[in-house]
Order: sequence, then C-alpha cells, then structure tokens
Amino acid sequence: MKNILGGFEKQMSNLVKKRLKNKGATIVTEAMAKGVEESSDGVKVTYEANGKEETVEADYVLVTVGRKPNTDDIGLEQVGIEMDEKGYIKIDEQCRTNVDNIFAIGDIVPGPPLAHKASYEGKIAAEVIGGGENSVIDYNAIPAVVFSDPELATVGYTEQGAKEAGYEAVASKFPFAANGRALSLNDSEGFLKLITRKEDGLIIGGQIAGSNASDMIAELGLAIEAGMTAEDLALTIHAHPTLGEITMEAAEVAMGTPIHIVK
Repeated sequence: MKNILGGFEKQMSNLVKKRLKNKGATIVTEAMAKGVEESSDGVKVTYEANGKEETVEADYVLVTVGRKPNTDDIGLEQVGIEMDEKGYIKIDEQCRTNVDNIFAIGDIVPGPPLAHKASYEGKIAAEVIGGGENSVIDYNAIPAVVFSDPELATVGYTEQGAKEAGYEAVASKFPFAANGRALSLNDSEGFLKLITRKEDGLIIGGQIAGSNASDMIAELGLAIEAGMTAEDLALTIHAHPTLGEITMEAAEVAMGTPIHIVK
C-alpha cells in the first residue's frame, strides 16, 4: 500500500508514522515480501520496492497479511447455508442465514472483523431468537480503534464518506495541543474531528488521533446512536482538566463558538 494504516485518513496515520520514525523505525511502503530465511541468530527478509530487491535482518518477523473467514469444510454446504464469493456467510439484518433457524455472527459474516461487532451481533441474534421481531443490526455507530502511538479511533462517517453518502457535511477539528490535560501529560500531538450534518448539526461521525482515543471515541458513538447534535455535546459540562473536554471543544467549533482556538 502507499501508506500505513490504510483504513484511516492520511492525516491520522501520518501521526503514527511520525512517531515511529522518531523512535528510529524505517518505513517502507509499496513493497512486496519475497521470502524469509531463518538462521540461528534471527531472520532475513527479502522484499521488492521501487523495482529493486532489498534485504533486512531482524530477530523476528511479524506476518500480518489480513484474515479470512474459517468457513471451509465445516459442513455449511450440507445444510444449505449460502456464502458469498469470499467465503463469508450471508445474513439478513437480523443475523439470520438463508436457513431460518440458523444464525451467524462475527468474523464469518461480512463487515469489519472486530470483537465488539461480534458481541453486538450476538445480542441482536439472541433477541431475535427470543422473539424480538423488531431487533435489527445497525453498524453506523460501531467504532474502530488502532492501539498505536498515538491511538487512532473512528466511528460513523468520515468527512469524505459523508459526502459520498450524499450528506452536506461539516468537519470541525480541535487539537490536543489546546487541551490542558494533554499538555500536562506531555502528549499533545493529535486532534479530534467531528463530522456533522450542515443543516442541523446532527453528529454523523468522528475521528480521533491522540492519547486515549480508544476511550474517547465512546462518547462520539453514543452521540451518533442517540441522535445528538453538536449543541448537545457543547452544552454537556465536561470535567476539567480532562481529555474529554476536547470533544466538547470540537462541538463548539462546529457551532462556530470556540473559545480556546481561533477558527
């Protein structure tokens, strides 16, 4: 790929790239591993990049080439379960397969392979099995997190994704560098970006790159699920000094009333 962490916006992944380089890491993109040679004191990896073959020696090699559903040879064909071309089990909005009394959740169904997605789907399936006819899955408020340095987190729409979905969206950004808690932690790199619908300020997404992003994203997920607006977040009193204030301040930016940065 052209950049690391391709599932996140470039301005987010660039922060991680910067930290890695500051720690002495060399990042090679658009490369293809060709082979690995083990020895008594480590491994040597041969790869191709920019039309040239290179080698690098290390103690260990971490192979992270993605995941695929483990649905082969478990008898799905015998019971008539339908799968897509990638081996994922097809389900409806209630996690039901094409066989009425068989449900499927988690990494073997389409969607991001996230543990919290699987748990959520499991609850929906259980509710439907128990008679909850109105229970359906809604993935819009499912967060995705990378426990990198700094942490990255996203929920709902990105700015580009919102526009592609037909929204007239507004992106409102607040930097960690203008937050007292981040400054006291000596970890002030990063930002929170709030995505709102222009017509009414409805919160439809958010991205965070910075310290404790994995915890902070929960408030944005709640805001999306509850149908809150930027004004709702801005009027919610956040304890000081906390990183959570960044969410409130980004909402104030969305309303055009920031007090700690110049918009």
